[in-house]
Amino acid sequence: MQRAPSTLLFVTRRIATSSVLRPCVNSASSTLHLAPRSSHWAALVFRQQGFTSVTAPLALKVAQHSQCRGYASKKGGKGGKGGKKGKNDDGDDDEDSVPAKSGKGNKGGKGNAAGGDKDIEFVYDQDAMEKKFGQAVERLKKEFMTMRTGTANPAVLDPVMVNVEGNIVPLRDLAQVSIKDAKNLVVFVHEPELSTAIEKAIREAGLNLNPVADNNAIRVPVPKPTKEFRENLTKMASASTEKTKTVIRNLRKDSMQDLKKDLKNGMSKDENFKLEKKAQEIHDKYIKEAEEALRSKQKEIMAN
Repeated sequence: MQRAPSTLLFVTRRIATSSVLRPCVNSASSTLHLAPRSSHWAALVFRQQGFTSVTAPLALKVAQHSQCRGYASKKGGKGGKGGKKGKNDDGDDDEDSVPAKSGKGNKGGKGNAAGGDKDIEFVYDQDAMEKKFGQAVERLKKEFMTMRTGTANPAVLDPVMVNVEGNIVPLRDLAQVSIKDAKNLVVFVHEPELSTAIEKAIREAGLNLNPVADNNAIRVPVPKPTKEFRENLTKMASASTEKTKTVIRNLRKDSMQDLKKDLKNGMSKDENFKLEKKAQEIHDKYIKEAEEALRSKQKEIMAN
């Protein structure tokens, strides 16, 4: 008998080792009805290889191996989470498996990635941006309150820090500041032994104030500002406003960078354009609020 060709050895080896094909071959004896085309193909293969003495059962088994393998290839493996390609029982990739993308987004910049379902979290956050704008303007307004303008205002003493046995403590934690009249503040000290240290701290705070001991309290006269003082105060207010506007512009710039990233990650152009336009409107709103706070402070400075 001639030596079996490599093709037949490969087929036989696959039949013997495959856990999927073995049951198919074992059950294919007399009950299996193969298509004439399959048995004809098997017999033709053997004749082409010169195996004219090959029996019909062996030809049937080879044909059955072909049909079982075809069935296993069509069945394939289940696709994994996220649309990974499934593999069939022969280790081949299923060409019909297509990875899927799903998407979700955040407020103001949330949406599905175009053409897919892959989860995508957009980085632009309109609420967070607006919150930071508001915080910048609030800091500016608080700074304006500490600027002495010639009238008694407890906020004038907010920057004062007191040295208590080597520890630097804010004045507001050690005393209560109230308005005595339009030109005087009064400081009620919680611990009388700290009065001297508090007087010294107010005098050295650079506010041009000279506190005076008044029984169990400290009186702080608020002198009328000179013309030069008003001019310097106005310049300080303008400089603080410009710093605040710069902070707001930089925050908007960062948000625009986030929108560019989101556009690359699948956000639609229309949605991206709307969010960019809205961000500009919010930016302009807080810039205007900062400028209005400056005008109000300048008016207050010049009126006293």
